[in-house]
Amino acid sequence: MRLQRNKTVLLVFSLSAKIEAERKPLFGAKKQKVSTQFFDLLIKNTLEVANKSNVDVVWLDETQQKGNTFAERYANAYKSLYAQGYTNVISIGNDTPNLTANHIQQAVDAMATKKVVFGPSKDGGIYLFGVHKSIFNEDAFKNLPWLTSKLSKKIHTLAIAKNVPFTVLETLKDLDTTASVICYAYENPNSVLGSFILFHTNIKSKSTLKTSNNLVALFYTSSVSRRGPPRL
Repeated sequence: MRLQRNKTVLLVFSLSAKIEAERKPLFGAKKQKVSTQFFDLLIKNTLEVANKSNVDVVWLDETQQKGNTFAERYANAYKSLYAQGYTNVISIGNDTPNLTANHIQQAVDAMATKKVVFGPSKDGGIYLFGVHKSIFNEDAFKNLPWLTSKLSKKIHTLAIAKNVPFTVLETLKDLDTTASVICYAYENPNSVLGSFILFHTNIKSKSTLKTSNNLVALFYTSSVSRRGPPRL
């Protein structure tokens, strides 16, 4: 955590690379080490972006999260930070490589006048979620459809129904399936992550990548549950 104190804190709610790789073997069951290295890169990228923000940063992995379910652990993280004196908690996960410091700054700025800010993921989840302490309701928070494609829409609908001032950020793609990883490599072949994916999946060119349906069938070795900022 940074030494400076602010009313807003950025929570990186993430599992460790090892546990993420066990839950999501994105490169296949026989390439557990590769998946771990991939999540190491994702986490490093996320923390670099987070540390460019002008607010305190807290990273909570499975060794610090408390609760029996994802919803409980996530709610408890917010409650803990509110108890430490923060008014706004903005959380992100580790699986949205196109998340930038600008997105986080937009969220921080939004929380100066709004009570909720969220960033929708392409799959229906969210990659960022900011909640003002004054409207945080633990039961309602836990009852959100976490880890499903209905999450973003539900948050939007509730904010309107409860007349809560909110801001919606740009929609981004997260990487939580082998298919999404391959698509990211196609769109960002020269990035560090893109190069890593191309190397470890033996995809050599864009012409090969264009046969994505066959590639997905080849590399998609397991169905992976989506998680909110997270994936939060």
